[in-house]
Amino acid sequence: MTRTNPDRESVSLDAILAQTRDLLAPVFAQIDWAEDEIDRAQRRHPGSRNAIYHAFLLLLSTHDRMQQEFVYRSHCRELLDRVATHRCTRPGTAAEVAIALAVASQAAPLSTTEFGLYSRMWTVAGFPHLDAISETAVHYEAIASTHINELEQRARAKLAVPTRVLGKVECDGRHHGEPILCEFTEPSTTPAMTTARNPTPQPAAAPTNHTPSPREGTHRSADALLCALRRNR
Repeated sequence: MTRTNPDRESVSLDAILAQTRDLLAPVFAQIDWAEDEIDRAQRRHPGSRNAIYHAFLLLLSTHDRMQQEFVYRSHCRELLDRVATHRCTRPGTAAEVAIALAVASQAAPLSTTEFGLYSRMWTVAGFPHLDAISETAVHYEAIASTHINELEQRARAKLAVPTRVLGKVECDGRHHGEPILCEFTEPSTTPAMTTARNPTPQPAAAPTNHTPSPREGTHRSADALLCALRRNR
């Protein structure tokens, strides 16, 4: 019979836990950024608070470069503003187009039109100010704006994510674990509610067995694991 070494098992377990924590750290960081952008979008568009709340799954990262905070936040902002204004969320965002052009530039120099689009997307995405971008953007727009417009349209279409749609939303009538008046709630499941536009609480509802969790909502998709991480943090 082979005896195991408890100390070795403990070291192995600690190593596994540390590795898992390191692997999940970027995921949790992006969840925090997404939640913050959702809160900001709700303040910009109070009339679309509920749709924005349920748009979390639209904010999935589409490129490794979105581990940079300013890149991912820009991506989220554009998609959430589209949700709030009832625009299609499938086409590529300014951040996605800028990433694609940055990657392409590593293989070959960008053409005048391509660099003009890169400058435009950098500005539209709200990326940090760079003199090299700001000072040349006006020049490129002046000499190639028509071609830049055409390339932008093609690039956004090429980078479209067909499944990036809000789709059917199921809500249990609670946001942040609190009863809420949400248009996505089935009447039979609506608890005592507060309104999304006026979060002043009404008289308390009867106790239930529900355990509140941050920004709780019901989402059915292949990304259920990400939702679970989001709810149980």
